[in-house]
Amino acid sequence: MSDPSTVEKQQREDAAIEAAIAAERRRCIDRVLAYAALRDQAAVNLDKAEDGDGPEKPSEGAAERVRMQAEVARDIAAFLAEETLR
Repeated sequence: MSDPSTVEKQQREDAAIEAAIAAERRRCIDRVLAYAALRDQAAVNLDKAEDGDGPEKPSEGAAERVRMQAEVARDIAAFLAEETLR
């Protein structure tokens, strides 16, 4: 049979590990959402460049591809958040 102090120590260690995992998951979610926001802004900038008179035009469909990247990033963040709730 395990010593009660050993069991308590293990429980504290387990709680610390769970807290560290939760903090890292939150950090990852925040980074993925920041990436999505940057992709959204890039899409807006590409739309503006496409409509402008400047010599450099984005490739056809560039803004749509960037929007898709943002959508995928938000899906990943949602998946990570769902895993947290389980």
